[in-house]
Amino acid sequence: RILYPNGIAVQAKQLARYIEPKDTRLVTVGQERCRVYRYEGAIHGLDDAVVLLAWKADQPMTPEHLHVVLSTDRGLDDEEILRCYAQRWTIECFFRQAKDQLKLDGYRVRHVRAVKRYWVTVLLACVYSIAESQQDLSAGLELLRSRKGHSVVEFIYDAAKQDIPIDVVKKQLHVA
Repeated sequence: RILYPNGIAVQAKQLARYIEPKDTRLVTVGQERCRVYRYEGAIHGLDDAVVLLAWKADQPMTPEHLHVVLSTDRGLDDEEILRCYAQRWTIECFFRQAKDQLKLDGYRVRHVRAVKRYWVTVLLACVYSIAESQQDLSAGLELLRSRKGHSVVEFIYDAAKQDIPIDVVKKQLHVA
């Protein structure tokens, strides 16, 4: 997020410190109003781009509340860029969760058929966890992990009550 206003390299968050409300314009996207500063020009890795520095209208214009949005299409106005970003955000959140919580980024295959099978498995896990929790993916995964933890504890408890040797329990839990 290095911008080059007047040819000087500066991080977007650093530039944002010098932007005042009078330098921005109010933009409405859906139900949300934002203050937007538009930068057009070079960024690190691109010679020509649009970068929007945006803050929700009801929040202070501090670096903590800053949203930085990039577009390579200079023909789009601020509202259109933010509208596309808002639609894309839920997709980005899904991919982050799939990578972090379902290990999507750790699966290495080359064959198209294997990739398709893995995607089906990931999506089924998502649908199942959402259906079980009747909430969102995070809540569903948390619920399923909690259930798994409870069943492990119950298994160990039952094994102890039946005087099953610890080595057998460890082998069953694949920790031996």
